[in-house]
Amino acid sequence: MKKIFLVSIILLSLSLSSLAQANVKLGVAVDMDLSIVAQIDRYNIILGDSGFAVDYLVKTGNFDNKTPLSWYFAGGGWAGWNHGYGVRAPIGVAWYFAKGWDVYGQVQPVANFDSDFKFSVDGAVGVRFSF
Repeated sequence: MKKIFLVSIILLSLSLSSLAQANVKLGVAVDMDLSIVAQIDRYNIILGDSGFAVDYLVKTGNFDNKTPLSWYFAGGGWAGWNHGYGVRAPIGVAWYFAKGWDVYGQVQPVANFDSDFKFSVDGAVGVRFSF
């Protein structure tokens, strides 16, 4: 069932790109665990083998016009990892190293609300291709 779900998300991402002219990036990352990632316009979607997260890019920008680096701040939620759920606020940097490709890294404060409140700081590293 997980494979059908992942294939459905990928097909949905590709169809959104052609129908709505959305900016779509697909890739892989280590974010809580090994995950498939998609960025559809201002939404980051992370699908892992035991959970998922959705973040909204609140603010983005470039460091300067000469380097292929950008930064972002996002807010979102997650569910499933360790049977929990919560909110997170990723802060990250993306490096555009080739046409259509970027590598990103982020640090995210995470609040876990499952059985009792827990606060932690996690990180993620990934690579994406833009369609």
